Amino acid sequence: MKISRLHSVLLAAALSASVLAGVAPAFAATQTSASVAGAGWPTPDWYLQGPYQTLAACDAAYEDAAQNGQYTGLVYCHWFRGGGPYLPGFYYEVYIP
Repeated sequence: MKISRLHSVLLAAALSASVLAGVAPAFAATQTSASVAGAGWPTPDWYLQGPYQTLAACDAAYEDAAQNGQYTGLVYCHWFRGGGPYLPGFYYEVYIP
């Protein structure tokens, strides 16, 4: 009986590790920008647009940029804590290759 329980625990652990290994690359692929929630600087070719004092103001500018269509990619508004030349505030990001 103890062997059966140990076997099922090991099987569950192996299955969990397999599922996590499969999910990690998919999650990493969706995180094209490093500055989500103020976690860091934008990756190359991604540029912060802002700062905006409120999320509503950032949303309006983001929608305008999306309708304009001049950017290849956009990342939705998020808070950036500031640093370097950037002040704290809400920013959205644009992709310019």
